[in-house]
Amino acid sequence: MNVLSTILSDKKVTCFKDIYEAVNRCSNGEKGLIPNIIHLLKLLLVNPATSCTPERSFSTARRLKTWLRSTMKSKRFNALALLNIHKELKDKVDLMEVGNEFIALSEQRYNYFGKFKASDFKR
Repeated sequence: MNVLSTILSDKKVTCFKDIYEAVNRCSNGEKGLIPNIIHLLKLLLVNPATSCTPERSFSTARRLKTWLRSTMKSKRFNALALLNIHKELKDKVDLMEVGNEFIALSEQRYNYFGKFKASDFKR
């Protein structure tokens, strides 16, 4: 801890990220003196501040893994869970662009679907 306080003596520290960045700028010799502190900083940076995300994950799993879907493979289950948990990111996805990228992968798809345009889906 004395070595860390010496490293940080001339730096403005407001959060753990500031400490981590200051330690990252150190030479390998200085880092060799504080390996446990570096490991602790990495753990603190990835530790969630609340338990909301894990709770959301478990409640999503309970909704998705119903009796009717009990034979679902884990790859599909993980994909559905991610879509359900991160709704705000899912809503930002442009479905026209995704559909056109999917069609562009195969000439047979292009012949069957054509190219999607926004005007095709207006009511």
